[in-house]
Amino acid sequence: WSPLSNAVCCGASSMADEARTVTPEMEALTAAVKIIKDANPDMGAPKVHKAVKDANTTWQVSEDRVKKAIAEACGGGAKKPAAPKKASSHEEAKKKTAAAIAKKKAGLKDVPKGTEPAMI
Repeated sequence: WSPLSNAVCCGASSMADEARTVTPEMEALTAAVKIIKDANPDMGAPKVHKAVKDANTTWQVSEDRVKKAIAEACGGGAKKPAAPKKASSHEEAKKKTAAAIAKKKAGLKDVPKGTEPAMI
């Protein structure tokens, strides 16, 4: 027996009672996310997560669950199309070299035979 167990079992208020958290049902979380996203459509998952927790201080919810709720609330979670992949500097140099060689060969084709510049 301890005073703490007596206080909890007998209904006395404690700090633990005030700090209780709940995990919301997915429907409730999705509804909260939808309200926030409707008001702030450009808000990303981390900020939506913070806004959900600020609006519902007793909720215990992870950022991953908020991301899932965003996907449900915003029509299946359609993502932005990926930006086109930028070529590396090495690939760019290869393209430039190939273009220069092709241009040089094209220029040599127009020169009459026997008058080509000497290659060193």
